[in-house]
Amino acid sequence: MSAGEISAVFLDRDGVINEKAPEGEYVTEWGAFRFLPGALDGLALLASLGAPVIVATNQRGIARGAMSEEDLADIHRQMLEQVEAAGGRIDAIYHCPHEGGCDCRKPLPGMYERAAREHGLDLRRSAVIGDRRSDMDAAAAVGARGMLVLASGERPLPGEEVAEDLLSAARLLTAAA
Repeated sequence: MSAGEISAVFLDRDGVINEKAPEGEYVTEWGAFRFLPGALDGLALLASLGAPVIVATNQRGIARGAMSEEDLADIHRQMLEQVEAAGGRIDAIYHCPHEGGCDCRKPLPGMYERAAREHGLDLRRSAVIGDRRSDMDAAAAVGARGMLVLASGERPLPGEEVAEDLLSAARLLTAAA
């Protein structure tokens, strides 16, 4: 898939855009949000594709009472301000606030399917950049190109496309442009 053929780029948030909280903990306020090295540059590069850039993120901390929808909205508002100030953009953010038992929690494809309906996207011509097996499984479920960011230590499967970080993944996607 060349850059001109990309319908959308989907990004996981924690572990791709920002540092993940330790296992069992959550980024619950803006003060705990830290962009990963190269993430802002990667987002600026992705903006040059012209395709929508969409975040699809599991946020189980809401179901567990660690944070509220309002807390998450505040984090995302400030994240968007920083991304735009750095020359990037995020066109939409979808999140799953559930513990499970829904169709939107990755690896299920509900967030991607909803975005496709709402934005008129072809998921088979889209890319998913994530740091977990659940991201790659969700990409496969909708026929999207998956790129595993290696920062979290997730081991790639044979033949799986990998990148060191979001900037490296953005360079791979824009190389054909």
